[in-house]
Amino acid sequence: MLNFFESLINLLNFIKIDNKKKDFVFFIESKFYRNHFMDLILNLKKLGHKNIIVITLNKDDFIFFKNITNCFYINNYMLLVIFFKILNCRFMIMTLVGLGNPFQKSRFCKFYVYFFHAIASTHKIYTKTAFKNYDIILTNGEYQSKELRLAEKQFNFPKKEIINSGYFFLDNIRKVANLNIKEKRHILFAPSWNYNIKNLFDDFSIDIISTLLAKDFIVTLRPHPEHYKRSKNIIDKVNELFSDNKNFSLDKNISNLKSLEKAEIVITDNSSIVFEFILIFKRPIIYLDYQDKIHNIDAGKVSTRTIESEFKGMFGNKLDVKNLYELSSLCENLINDNNPSNDLSNSFEKKYLSNVNNSASFAANYLSNKLNLIK
Repeated sequence: MLNFFESLINLLNFIKIDNKKKDFVFFIESKFYRNHFMDLILNLKKLGHKNIIVITLNKDDFIFFKNITNCFYINNYMLLVIFFKILNCRFMIMTLVGLGNPFQKSRFCKFYVYFFHAIASTHKIYTKTAFKNYDIILTNGEYQSKELRLAEKQFNFPKKEIINSGYFFLDNIRKVANLNIKEKRHILFAPSWNYNIKNLFDDFSIDIISTLLAKDFIVTLRPHPEHYKRSKNIIDKVNELFSDNKNFSLDKNISNLKSLEKAEIVITDNSSIVFEFILIFKRPIIYLDYQDKIHNIDAGKVSTRTIESEFKGMFGNKLDVKNLYELSSLCENLINDNNPSNDLSNSFEKKYLSNVNNSASFAANYLSNKLNLIK
């Protein structure tokens, strides 16, 4: 009840602000996405924009952002439905997929803007209508633009403005990453989340951790934010089994940077964390084959090719989950001799990502110019 009244007060305070002072409203659905938003917000501020508002569901984010810009904490479903329905602003900027279900577009908001929090293709791990209702999409690069245009044509979706701005998060962590604190035998296990009831995290995470700890590896588990919603029982079980082991840790940090810095290897099934690991740290990855991540059964109508499959082909060391007994020896071999080449990772980045090291600045300038045109 206390949370409801606090959220209500925040909603009322947001409503009181003159609508002419709501140029850029950012909706941050999880604290784990904070660093995805930071550079874009700061670059808009650098351009002199003062009418920037952050709406967050997380109390820690509220405390963090209120020292940077106007921020409101709303963490009640009913009040969020109301907020979205009456929203009056020029730009609503989010990484929330599926706009329109459950949160509806407001006729008082001029542009709904989406940007990506992963280097992934748009038509396989996202649902068919994930981006249908946005007005503007800031893509990581031309590969996503082509996919989105194909989806518009194939499914008769509304045509939207698509801008190849680049990947904010990669640029963000590259600026602060320490490449020199790698820990020997440290493995980061970062499984992806999946709508499929059969998935690697639920079915094999305990076996994978046990296998590695038995061979004296240091293991950090970083669940996806969705696992805390969908698989809390497994997380609790992992804690119960391994929390007393000095070689095990559960990464609950907002940023994954510290875990990436320490890891010699990243193990996953389908997580996009491998892109940051290869492109910044140039260290080996292992893909465990179990269940593919397909959240759009019509993906093949857009394209049979994804950036994830190309990346796996270039950098992946694959192991069928049936052969977990081989995992430790594979880790040993990769630690001893298998770092990805700089040339290969650099050419991949150049081919697929726009405005490398300048993505947030590019996007801020685009949004700023767009604002000037409509004012």
